[in-house]
Amino acid sequence: MNHQFRLHANAVMLRPFTLQDQEDLAALTRQPEITDLLPDWKMTEEQLSDFLQFVVSSYEQFDPQDVRIMLAVIHQESRQLIGWCGVFPNDMLDPSDREVAYAISRNYRNKGYTTEAVRTLTAYLFEHTSLTRIVGIVKTYNPASRRVLEHTGFQYANRRRLSDGEVYDYFELYSTNSGGKTTERITSKPLSINLRRAEHEDAVVLTEICTRAFDHVIRVWTKGKDDLDSNLSPPGYNSVRLHEYVIREWDYYVVEADGCAIGGVSVNVLGQEIARLDKIYIDPVCQGRGAGSQVIRQIEAAYPHILHWRLETSGRQTSNHHFYEKLGYVRMYASDEEYGYEKKTDAGSGQHNPGIEHEHVQANLDSMWYSSSTMKNSRITDCNLSGSKLTNLNMTEMLLADLRLTNTKFEFCALDGVQFQDTHLGTGKIPMQWKHCDLGGSRFVDCDLSGVELEGCQVTGMKINGVPIEKYMEAYEMSKPNG
Repeated sequence: MNHQFRLHANAVMLRPFTLQDQEDLAALTRQPEITDLLPDWKMTEEQLSDFLQFVVSSYEQFDPQDVRIMLAVIHQESRQLIGWCGVFPNDMLDPSDREVAYAISRNYRNKGYTTEAVRTLTAYLFEHTSLTRIVGIVKTYNPASRRVLEHTGFQYANRRRLSDGEVYDYFELYSTNSGGKTTERITSKPLSINLRRAEHEDAVVLTEICTRAFDHVIRVWTKGKDDLDSNLSPPGYNSVRLHEYVIREWDYYVVEADGCAIGGVSVNVLGQEIARLDKIYIDPVCQGRGAGSQVIRQIEAAYPHILHWRLETSGRQTSNHHFYEKLGYVRMYASDEEYGYEKKTDAGSGQHNPGIEHEHVQANLDSMWYSSSTMKNSRITDCNLSGSKLTNLNMTEMLLADLRLTNTKFEFCALDGVQFQDTHLGTGKIPMQWKHCDLGGSRFVDCDLSGVELEGCQVTGMKINGVPIEKYMEAYEMSKPNG
């Protein structure tokens, strides 16, 4: 065994693999937590044996000028082989790149062992080889691997779509002592972004990025779940179905850099000359490189007829306040929870939306009555309708979405074919009440009905997960003690 590669960290050590490690290594390659992200490690016994022989033979041929090495990660206390860590070329990257790669057993995760291994190996290679730079690539949906790189000092460089069709975040780590060598760091380059209209297929990726962005906001600007407002934690920001709705009903754009999605922005057009920037978010690893300001400028340019732009942000996000004010937005109101901004642009292009015949914007229509009127295809958005009454209306095929309906009553309504989707009870969790309603044949799918009570209801033929309610009642009666 080549003892120069026995590297000790705190709780783990790294050593060369031996042929006797095959059984333990095979056990790791059978863990889906590893192979789901690293499918190349799904090997037959023969393939694994050949690979292990190749790795073992590579130690005697190790070249400090052409680094290629993979070591076993050993738990110091148990002496168990729990993973691997290596640095070598990757066919999907530049030939000069040396990528750090690692995996850890599911039984030893979230203890910092992978971070220890990566830090120890990279430090050793910087000291004993010609390497002055090591890279790491992480699939965008693998936050645990991203944290390993960040905790060991790697800096995000860019997002890339590689030859396998997957999108990766590309990180770099530089030696603190490069022996006088200098290497241009691509991390210094600002991002160049473009916008494209979001499609239904983008909903999953946008949800993933939006979730990372607002989870990061919550960690930075709040003290926990009880310290949120609707700007720091927008309702449904982590719901794929909500993003599908916004794609379908609003103007929603994917923010891309180098052909890869790094964020999103949604626009709510309120009239001929007024619009609202609803959400703008950038993946945390891509922030601080000019993407946000480019997004706003490109959005404003895409709507030349809009003269008034509005947006809201949390009262606590002081960085946002400076950002928007730098881009010409003027604060219109401020509270502990929310700051409202508006920007008036230069005279528009004279273009108008042909779908808008008449409009009332910022109009005071308090106590107005509309009766015996045709209002087909009307759009009412961003309005205060509290206390209003809607009676004797034909509302077939309407869309009611993104509403606050706290304490609203629906009485004497025909709801045949109506669907309630992605609906919740608000922050106060005030229960709904359904009284004297005919819901025969209705379906509740993927709903949280915990704590629901049925009193005096006809439940004949009702099924729960395909089992008739009568079967549950029979089982209940049989379970009751005699006498």
